[in-house]
Amino acid sequence: MTELIRRGRQQTDDLLVDLERTLGRGREQLDEATRRAKTAAPDRLIRHADRARRTIGVGPAFPILAYDELTVAQVQRRLSHLSDPELRTVRDYERRNAKRKSLLRAIEKALG
Repeated sequence: MTELIRRGRQQTDDLLVDLERTLGRGREQLDEATRRAKTAAPDRLIRHADRARRTIGVGPAFPILAYDELTVAQVQRRLSHLSDPELRTVRDYERRNAKRKSLLRAIEKALG
């Protein structure tokens, strides 16, 4: 009987370890998804607002709103929505100011 109890306890302990591990992975995945949603949603909204603003011709003349506050990755995500003249405007501005090489390469690539 004691052997049966010992096995039962061992199986329960093993199950609890597996459960804790699975819950930990689930928490990590949830945290990562939440982090992505918080950063991606506003970025996507701003990108669409930029496109709408350019389409109807209102707002500042520069192709990307709040350009100086954006990261390289955020600017790169917007490049595909710009025309060649807008890309050249962004490139020229970047050359005169921050001079971020990776961004300048991405603009040149988008220009073909």
